[in-house]
Amino acid sequence: MWWLLGQLCTCLGREKEASPLLPEEESGGGVDYGYAVAKNERSHMEDAVDIKDDVAGYRFFAVYDGHAGSQAVIVAKENLPRILGRYLQDEENVEGAIKAAFKAADEEVMQVLVNNKVTADAQTSSGTVACLGLLKNKEMWIANLGDCRAVVSKDGNATAISRDHAPEKNVAEAARLKQSGVSVEAGYVDEHVAVSRALGNVRFCTGNKVNGIMNEPEVFRVPIDDDVDFMMIGSDGIWDALKEQFALTHARKALRTTALPQDAALSILQNAGRVSRADNAAVIVIVFKFPEPLPKRETRHRVPLDKLQEPSA
Repeated sequence: MWWLLGQLCTCLGREKEASPLLPEEESGGGVDYGYAVAKNERSHMEDAVDIKDDVAGYRFFAVYDGHAGSQAVIVAKENLPRILGRYLQDEENVEGAIKAAFKAADEEVMQVLVNNKVTADAQTSSGTVACLGLLKNKEMWIANLGDCRAVVSKDGNATAISRDHAPEKNVAEAARLKQSGVSVEAGYVDEHVAVSRALGNVRFCTGNKVNGIMNEPEVFRVPIDDDVDFMMIGSDGIWDALKEQFALTHARKALRTTALPQDAALSILQNAGRVSRADNAAVIVIVFKFPEPLPKRETRHRVPLDKLQEPSA
């Protein structure tokens, strides 16, 4: 943690944004997963992905989407997997361990942000939402905090697993905020944040979170049976541009053509960019079953036009 504090002090203190610490355009992957990110037309990069082979015996896939700066994303990406690993080892209740880990991670993120206030006149810190998948054996745990989204392809049909945490997208979240007496103006919670759950978002004057912003994710268990093709986890730069089924169609086409998950992630990213490049975008595709390649077209013998016009005997 202390080396990270030093890095943030030197990098974030010089300018409002530390975009070189987050790749602005990148893609990659392995035999069963692929990812892609793009800054698009935003001035700074605030989206990120993270993939780890072993977090307390789970494979870890995460998409982060920051706001009001990249500081919260950087700190969360550095610390959340480590904290998750600690809680998952000590707790048999997976859902409870995930929620406790997010709470502990938020406390660390908030402390770093308070200690490294970027500008003297800033009222609130940056924040980040996150959607992650934890894969082990034949099940995947999805934890969502904010408005990234996990979507599963099952027999070629797209189904959203997580629900966006934003008052304009989620009736239950809007009701929770209203009941708590938290104002929402033009979609902004307490006039500051466009989501209702996130890591960070500290009010510097108090050291507490912006009113109404929760650090507890919703957790979903997804059995990976024979009908599950792949999982897509993306930031709102993907889902604000593409319908879920449309993203699935392009991912499936890429997998059929090249059998490379990286190409599936790139296809989703590029098609989202054709609709809108107004926001950062990030997506991970985790493949459980590759679609069958398209059958080759049968070659037909071509007959010259003059032969077709000859009268039959």
